[in-house]
Amino acid sequence: MNRWIFIVLLFSLIVSPCAFALQEYEVEHDFMPDEFIFEYNDHNTTTYEGDSGLKYAHVNNTLDNTTFIVPTERVRSIAYATKKSFKFSEPIIITRSIQRDDGRYILLTMKYKNGTVIPILDLDKDDLTNEQKSYFDDYYTQRSDYLMQQQEYAAEDLYDYETFRSRGSGKSRYSYYVGTGGSGVIYTPGSDRYW
Repeated sequence: MNRWIFIVLLFSLIVSPCAFALQEYEVEHDFMPDEFIFEYNDHNTTTYEGDSGLKYAHVNNTLDNTTFIVPTERVRSIAYATKKSFKFSEPIIITRSIQRDDGRYILLTMKYKNGTVIPILDLDKDDLTNEQKSYFDDYYTQRSDYLMQQQEYAAEDLYDYETFRSRGSGKSRYSYYVGTGGSGVIYTPGSDRYW
């Protein structure tokens, strides 16, 4: 009997923080940003210089004095929503990450008070309007680089999978790959041929 009580208590202690963390992502907060600090690869500035080399931005919420890290795609979204002024006329509604060890939050989603969602201007989206694409320094080059990187990841995953799958068999394998230098076929000899 005592053992079951202990197991139930242990289970509830493990599950409770997870449930709290999941609920934290869904809670909406009012957000009125203060002065943005844009962190680029080689310098920081309070003036937006476009998204090339932009790592992220830092900003305080004037309503509750919390500090946020704003990823590049959300910086573009704020630029789009404010026509690059980075000033909202009224607070918007956001969701945020759980608090990081350094006390800051990461901005996740944004919408206006009327419920209209502020779109996330990310390279993985293929349905952006021409106006939204104009908030990238060079959308087509950046998108092409992004897609090439995704193909490299997929090829690496495929190669890793094929290598793992062929370990136990004595059969040779041929695999297709895509990389920065082009594409081709990889020949993987059976494991018994190495030794």
